Amino acid sequence: METINQIKSNIEMDKPKLFSGTKSNVTTHSVSKSSAAEDAKLITRSLQRTKNMMHQELNRLNAVSETIDKDGKILNQTKDEHLGMKGGIQGAKGSLGKLKLKEREDQIIFWSSVIFFYLVVLYVLWTRIRIPFLVW
Repeated sequence: METINQIKSNIEMDKPKLFSGTKSNVTTHSVSKSSAAEDAKLITRSLQRTKNMMHQELNRLNAVSETIDKDGKILNQTKDEHLGMKGGIQGAKGSLGKLKLKEREDQIIFWSSVIFFYLVVLYVLWTRIRIPFLVW
Protein backbone atom coordinates (compact mmCIF):
# COMPACT_ATOMS: atom_id res chain seq x y z
CA MET A 1 0.00 0.00 0.00
CA GLU A 2 2.81 2.32 0.64
CA THR A 3 4.11 1.91 -2.83
CA ILE A 4 0.74 2.84 -4.32
CA ASN A 5 0.60 5.90 -2.09
CA GLN A 6 4.12 6.89 -3.16
CA ILE A 7 3.19 6.53 -6.82
CA LYS A 8 0.08 8.70 -6.33
CA SER A 9 2.06 11.38 -4.54
CA ASN A 10 4.67 11.36 -7.30
CA ILE A 11 1.92 11.74 -9.91
CA GLU A 12 0.40 14.63 -7.99
CA MET A 13 3.81 16.32 -7.83
CA ASP A 14 4.49 15.79 -11.52
CA LYS A 15 1.03 16.97 -12.71
CA PRO A 16 1.87 20.66 -12.70
CA LYS A 17 5.08 19.98 -14.61
CA LEU A 18 3.30 17.84 -17.19
CA PHE A 19 0.36 20.17 -17.76
CA SER A 20 2.20 23.45 -17.64
CA GLY A 21 3.27 23.26 -21.33
CA THR A 22 0.22 21.54 -22.81
CA LYS A 23 -1.08 24.51 -24.84
CA SER A 24 2.33 25.49 -26.13
CA ASN A 25 3.06 21.84 -27.02
CA VAL A 26 0.03 21.75 -29.33
CA THR A 27 1.11 24.86 -31.23
CA THR A 28 4.74 23.78 -31.14
CA HIS A 29 3.70 20.39 -32.40
CA SER A 30 1.92 21.86 -35.45
CA VAL A 31 4.78 24.29 -36.01
CA SER A 32 7.28 21.51 -35.53
CA LYS A 33 5.46 19.47 -38.20
CA SER A 34 5.90 22.21 -40.79
CA SER A 35 9.45 22.96 -39.69
CA ALA A 36 10.19 19.24 -39.68
CA ALA A 37 8.96 19.05 -43.27
CA GLU A 38 11.12 22.02 -44.23
CA ASP A 39 14.07 20.52 -42.36
CA ALA A 40 13.48 17.24 -44.18
CA LYS A 41 13.46 19.08 -47.53
CA LEU A 42 16.66 20.92 -46.63
CA ILE A 43 18.31 17.72 -45.53
CA THR A 44 17.16 15.98 -48.71
CA ARG A 45 18.60 18.77 -50.86
CA SER A 46 21.81 18.70 -48.90
CA LEU A 47 22.06 14.95 -49.31
CA GLN A 48 21.39 15.27 -53.05
CA ARG A 49 24.15 17.88 -53.36
CA THR A 50 26.46 15.61 -51.40
CA LYS A 51 25.52 12.69 -53.64
CA ASN A 52 26.20 14.76 -56.77
CA MET A 53 29.54 15.94 -55.39
CA MET A 54 30.52 12.37 -54.52
CA HIS A 55 29.48 11.24 -58.01
CA GLN A 56 31.60 13.98 -59.60
CA GLU A 57 34.53 13.08 -57.35
CA LEU A 58 34.21 9.41 -58.31
CA ASN A 59 34.18 10.33 -61.99
CA ARG A 60 37.26 12.51 -61.47
CA LEU A 61 39.03 9.71 -59.61
CA ASN A 62 38.15 7.25 -62.38
CA ALA A 63 39.64 9.64 -64.94
CA VAL A 64 42.76 10.08 -62.81
CA SER A 65 43.03 6.32 -62.40
CA GLU A 66 42.75 5.79 -66.16
CA THR A 67 45.38 8.46 -66.77
CA ILE A 68 47.72 6.83 -64.27
CA ASP A 69 47.19 3.45 -65.96
CA LYS A 70 47.97 4.93 -69.38
CA ASP A 71 51.06 6.67 -68.02
CA GLY A 72 52.18 3.42 -66.41
CA LYS A 73 51.86 1.60 -69.74
CA ILE A 74 53.82 4.33 -71.50
CA LEU A 75 56.54 4.16 -68.86
CA ASN A 76 56.75 0.38 -69.21
CA GLN A 77 57.04 0.69 -73.00
CA THR A 78 59.77 3.31 -72.59
CA LYS A 79 61.61 1.08 -70.14
CA ASP A 80 61.42 -1.85 -72.55
CA GLU A 81 62.71 0.31 -75.42
CA HIS A 82 65.51 1.59 -73.21
CA LEU A 83 66.53 -1.94 -72.27
CA GLY A 84 66.41 -2.93 -75.95
CA MET A 85 68.66 -0.01 -76.86
CA LYS A 86 71.14 -0.87 -74.16
CA GLY A 87 72.62 -3.71 -76.21
CA GLY A 88 72.82 -1.49 -79.28
CA ILE A 89 74.51 1.25 -77.31
CA GLN A 90 77.06 -1.20 -75.92
CA GLY A 91 77.78 -2.44 -79.46
CA ALA A 92 78.14 1.13 -80.73
CA LYS A 93 80.49 1.94 -77.85
CA GLY A 94 82.68 -1.03 -78.75
CA SER A 95 82.66 -0.04 -82.42
CA LEU A 96 83.65 3.54 -81.56
CA GLY A 97 86.54 2.25 -79.48
CA LYS A 98 87.75 0.13 -82.39
CA LEU A 99 87.41 3.10 -84.78
CA LYS A 100 89.48 5.33 -82.48
CA LEU A 101 92.17 2.67 -82.23
CA LYS A 102 92.18 2.26 -86.03
CA GLU A 103 92.35 6.04 -86.50
CA ARG A 104 95.36 6.27 -84.18
CA GLU A 105 97.02 3.40 -86.06
CA ASP A 106 96.35 5.15 -89.39
CA GLN A 107 97.88 8.40 -88.08
CA ILE A 108 101.01 6.56 -86.93
CA ILE A 109 101.31 4.87 -90.34
CA PHE A 110 100.75 8.18 -92.18
CA TRP A 111 103.35 10.14 -90.24
CA SER A 112 105.78 7.25 -90.42
CA SER A 113 105.31 7.21 -94.21
CA VAL A 114 105.88 10.96 -94.43
CA ILE A 115 109.07 10.71 -92.37
CA PHE A 116 110.27 7.75 -94.44
CA PHE A 117 109.56 9.67 -97.66
CA TYR A 118 111.61 12.68 -96.55
CA LEU A 119 114.44 10.43 -95.40
CA VAL A 120 114.49 8.72 -98.82
CA VAL A 121 114.43 12.10 -100.58
CA LEU A 122 117.35 13.30 -98.43
CA TYR A 123 119.27 10.11 -99.11
CA VAL A 124 118.73 10.41 -102.85
CA LEU A 125 119.79 14.04 -102.79
CA TRP A 126 122.86 13.22 -100.76
CA THR A 127 123.95 10.31 -102.93
CA ARG A 128 123.19 11.84 -106.36
CA ILE A 129 123.78 15.52 -105.95
CA ARG A 130 126.24 15.54 -103.08
CA ILE A 131 124.87 18.65 -101.52
CA PRO A 132 127.57 19.96 -99.18
CA PHE A 133 125.27 21.05 -96.36
CA LEU A 134 124.04 17.47 -96.03
CA VAL A 135 127.42 16.05 -95.24
CA TRP A 136 127.62 14.03 -92.15
